[in-house]
Amino acid sequence: MSPLRWASPELFPLLWALPLALVLLFVAARARRADEEALGDATAIRRRWGAPGEAIPWFRATLVLAAIGAGLVGLARPQAGLRLVSTTSIGPDVVVALDLSESMRARDVRPDRLVAARRELSALLSSLEGSSIGLVGFAGSAHVLSPLTTDLEGLRDRIEGATPEEPGTPGSDVGAGVALAAQLLRRPGDRPRAVVLVTDGEQLEGEISRGLPTVRSAGASLIVLGVGTAEGAAIPIVDSTGTSLGWKREESGREVRTRLDEASLRKLARDAGGHFERADGSGRAGRRAAAFTRGHERGDPGRLGSRSLRSYDERFHWLAALAALLLAAEMAVPRRRRA
Repeated sequence: MSPLRWASPELFPLLWALPLALVLLFVAARARRADEEALGDATAIRRRWGAPGEAIPWFRATLVLAAIGAGLVGLARPQAGLRLVSTTSIGPDVVVALDLSESMRARDVRPDRLVAARRELSALLSSLEGSSIGLVGFAGSAHVLSPLTTDLEGLRDRIEGATPEEPGTPGSDVGAGVALAAQLLRRPGDRPRAVVLVTDGEQLEGEISRGLPTVRSAGASLIVLGVGTAEGAAIPIVDSTGTSLGWKREESGREVRTRLDEASLRKLARDAGGHFERADGSGRAGRRAAAFTRGHERGDPGRLGSRSLRSYDERFHWLAALAALLLAAEMAVPRRRRA
């Protein structure tokens, strides 16, 4: 029989809520007792109200606290029963660095660059079933929007919900996005690793290549999907509903025009020993990027080798059942003394 383990031991500090709740119960009981004594004979008042003996409320409180304790321990996810599960769907570790700067609202790619980028990423995810994929969003700064996960449907929803306002800092720092994405790939294992950069290439802060050392140290490849056109387009200003309110302008009043910096992006991919694709929202670039991460030049992901993974049986449902029984017992304890 395998020993008990905990999948989320970091949640054990929540158990400190139990002694805090006990202190609050003592304080409330003393305050209630003081109110009864202020009205007269506390014992007579309790008898007239039909209150049960003093031990009954504490018994009910003990049942509730025990139920809460069982629930909190269950949140730490006790596991047992180690099994080895064989799978043939293990793919590469991939982190997407998605440009969320204002220039991604430009409409030189229909309906706009960000929507086209989402469509390419949807194709990428569909081609990487069995992979662990993370998401970084960047504008003037970079933030982790999703750690590495195999829940690709949840990740797809996260990508669809990402907006240019999310990173928080205006601007565009491609290097910061690439560096943070590569940091997420620094974990044990020998699976293929790749950073997929999706951007129009506009670099307003820092150096576009400053993330390359982090990519190399993580043992990852770099695939760049360039979104936009050389002709470029103006940047619309939109409200929370997506309605266009006009165009972004310089202080002089001239419209700001954004263009795909394909030359810089191709050089970035070449310096990293990676791959560049023009992305138009058709999904072809996303599928080719997925193929490149697996080393197939012709776009066929192929069949991956089998691998054994450790799997444990969850035991939290026993604690959930115990918590439910304790709460049912608490509800069965009478609130008033029977006549």
